[in-house]
Amino acid sequence: MADYALDNSWDRARRRLSLLEQYLDPITKRRITALGIPPGSQCLEVGAGGGSVAAWLCEQVGPTGRVVATDVNIQLLERIKLSNFEAIKHDITVDSPPENGFDFVHSRWLLHHLPRPDVAIRRMIEALRPGGWLLLEEVDFFPVHTSTSQLYVDFMVALTGNVVKASGRDCFWARALPGLVAGMGLRQVGGEGDFSVLQGGSPVAELFSLTAEQMRERIIESGELSVDRLDEALALLRSPDFWAFGGGGVAVWGQRPN
Repeated sequence: MADYALDNSWDRARRRLSLLEQYLDPITKRRITALGIPPGSQCLEVGAGGGSVAAWLCEQVGPTGRVVATDVNIQLLERIKLSNFEAIKHDITVDSPPENGFDFVHSRWLLHHLPRPDVAIRRMIEALRPGGWLLLEEVDFFPVHTSTSQLYVDFMVALTGNVVKASGRDCFWARALPGLVAGMGLRQVGGEGDFSVLQGGSPVAELFSLTAEQMRERIIESGELSVDRLDEALALLRSPDFWAFGGGGVAVWGQRPN
């Protein structure tokens, strides 16, 4: 993924990822538990980020199971020291999966960074054994357009657009994910949605503020927000009187046929 905007080498990347994990991990764990990943399973986590889901999966599959976590930057993943865990530097946009025969393959908030998410999804399906489960979790920021604050709307559109600019995509597409996955030959395809309620000063607000700090130069260079408007938006995200919707989560799962 050339020119990936949210490099995990950034000095506050761990904090930004921890905020994302704090919000998303309970939802992800509930979905994985519902699919029923038993002890001894072989799991693949694509675009694993800080590795919280991968580390939790290691606990679920136990010593007879195995978890492989991939990312274009595995600096944070290398901190996980578990006997049934392996981190591999890997780019799903370029390379086939490192191996196949997995019982479970998962990715979260990854596909909007990719120029061809359909190619990545097919590669993940190829990594499954017959009967294995795929779970994809994505984000569509359509709920931000309900805000009465035009500043907040403009900020979120500029922020998300610049995060994925290198891929040529946007962050308002995941509503199409269920139909896309349903056309790929899986069985028992299902899905659900969720969205966050953001209060200024909350962990979710801090997540978007930190992302904006990492993207600050790109946002200003794009001309979509001036320095003053960007700073006003960040002040809004710190105000406990401000409430809005964050992104809308879209999850899809399916099983590879026998």
